[in-house]
Amino acid sequence: QPCRAVDKLICSIAVTDLPESLPLMTAGTQAIFHSQCIEEECVVAQIFEVTDHRGKTTKGQAFIKAGMRAVVKLELARSISCDTYDNAPFLGRFTLRTEGKTIAIGKINKLPPKRD
Repeated sequence: QPCRAVDKLICSIAVTDLPESLPLMTAGTQAIFHSQCIEEECVVAQIFEVTDHRGKTTKGQAFIKAGMRAVVKLELARSISCDTYDNAPFLGRFTLRTEGKTIAIGKINKLPPKRD
């Protein structure tokens, strides 16, 4: 099946490093989404669950620190062609960057439902 163009994604991310000006990632955090040859502005719209470095999972947490993993909803400024990591691993991987620094790596878990 061909890739779809979407502007919202449900993703699993691992926060690797955060700049000094952004010690916590919260809903509303802006970054640049990098996947293959795509660079697009994005916003962390919602945080569903966070797993700390000990493996404890918390639902509904308001922030993510460096070293944590999370399931988040990203909203992109424009539609991009992509697929889930399970369907096409090479199309389902991405990084989030800000201020010239990679702040998170991730994989796409779910795309929004198709519109007719």
